[in-house]
Amino acid sequence: MKNIAIVTGASSGIGREFVHQLDSIGYDEIWGIALNMDKLAEVQREIHTPMKIFDFDLTKDVNFDKYTALLKKERPNVQLLINCSGFGKFGRYDEILVDESANMIDLNCKAYMKMTEYTLPYIQVGGRIIQVASVAGFQPVPYMSVYAATKAFVISYSRGLNAELKNQNISVTCVCPFWTKTNFFNRAKDTNSTCEVVTKYTAMYDPKDVVKKALNDAQKRKQISVYGHKARAQARLSKILPHKTIIKFWLRQQKLNKKYKNK
Repeated sequence: MKNIAIVTGASSGIGREFVHQLDSIGYDEIWGIALNMDKLAEVQREIHTPMKIFDFDLTKDVNFDKYTALLKKERPNVQLLINCSGFGKFGRYDEILVDESANMIDLNCKAYMKMTEYTLPYIQVGGRIIQVASVAGFQPVPYMSVYAATKAFVISYSRGLNAELKNQNISVTCVCPFWTKTNFFNRAKDTNSTCEVVTKYTAMYDPKDVVKKALNDAQKRKQISVYGHKARAQARLSKILPHKTIIKFWLRQQKLNKKYKNK
C-alpha cells in the first residue's frame, strides 16, 4: 500500500516548499491541492516523487464532494496531511469587503476542519497532521483582525484535536510562522486601504527554514512549531502580557493610529 502525503495550498509559498521538502523524505506519492492547475503542474515537474494534482477551491462544497469521493475510491494510506491553504487581508474592517472576510473564514477555518476530518479515517496509526497557522493567531491584531482570528481558531482546534487523537497515535502539529518571504503580501495588501498597514517588519524569514523546522517538529510530535527567535519571543510575550498592551504596541509600532486619524 502506498504511503501518501497530502498538501493543500501546494502551488505557492509555504505549501509549495512543503512539497519540495517532502520530495526527499520517501513518500510513495504526494497529493497536491490548490486553485491554480498550471502552478500545480509546475510543482509536479519540479519533484521526483509521483504527484497527483487537484485544482479544488476548498471554499466550495462541491469540491469536498469530489475529495471525499476520491478518498473512497483510492482508500489511500495517508501518513501526513498538511493544511496550508489560506490568505489574509490588511486594512480596516470597512476597507475589506464583507464577502472577502467571510471567504477568509471559509478557507482558513472551515476548509482546515473539513480537510482534516474527512481525511482522518484514512490516516494510519502513527500518522501526522500539520496545520499552518500564524504567530498572529496568538493575539488580536487590529487592521488584520479577521485573519488573526482565523489563525487563533487553527491554533486552538489543532491543540484540542491533538489531545483527542493521542489514543490513535496520530499527532497534530500547529505551525505558526512569523513574517515569511512568500506571495502572501500581494493579496494581503490588495484592498481599498489608502494606508499601508504594515511598514515595520521585525523579521522576514525564508520559507525553507520555516518548513524544515515544521517537519522536524512534526516528526517529534510537538504541538506547536515556531521558527526564529524573534517569532518565539513574540509568541511568549503573547502569553505573558495583556492583549491590551500588545495591541497598543502593535498600533504604535506601525503608527496606525496616526495614519487612520489623518484619513
